[in-house]
Amino acid sequence: AGSRSFYDEPRRKLLDFIQWFCSKQGQSSGCPCVNTSRISLFGFSDGATVAVELLTTRRFSAAVIASYGFTGKLPPQAVDRLYDIPIWLFHCATDTIFPVACSDRLVTILRNKAAENGYTNVESLIKYTRFDDDQEGFIGPLRGHTTGITASRCADVYEWLLSVSPSSSSLWSSS
Repeated sequence: AGSRSFYDEPRRKLLDFIQWFCSKQGQSSGCPCVNTSRISLFGFSDGATVAVELLTTRRFSAAVIASYGFTGKLPPQAVDRLYDIPIWLFHCATDTIFPVACSDRLVTILRNKAAENGYTNVESLIKYTRFDDDQEGFIGPLRGHTTGITASRCADVYEWLLSVSPSSSSLWSSS
């Protein structure tokens, strides 16, 4: 049997897939042409943690992170690679799966690092939408763990992603 979840897959496989998708080989296989300077990530739950890890490669122009669940402390090198990438986090105080403190901690550390490095409007670079209660009306074991749904329904998210400046140097080869 295969992996029970993409979370168990090596991150390299995800990056290799995106690389192939953007390549001439991917296009000849039917993939659309991609502006590689505007590739962004959307991660929810375990996918939010994976998205933050992938962002450290600096190959993405921005990310939307919902219900981030890493409970540890990010290594300084990761913070150095993340603080200047536009990120919009969503989390709910009543999340029964991942504590909202995970997103609170990530927002604080990235905003502090951005401020230390001269960014004056850190709230627009690292955006945070923190709900007091489940916006989708879920109750029971998934209560509060629905911010991925909420974020994906938010038109402002897509406008924001399109407003983010493209990456200055794309690390995705189109060959």
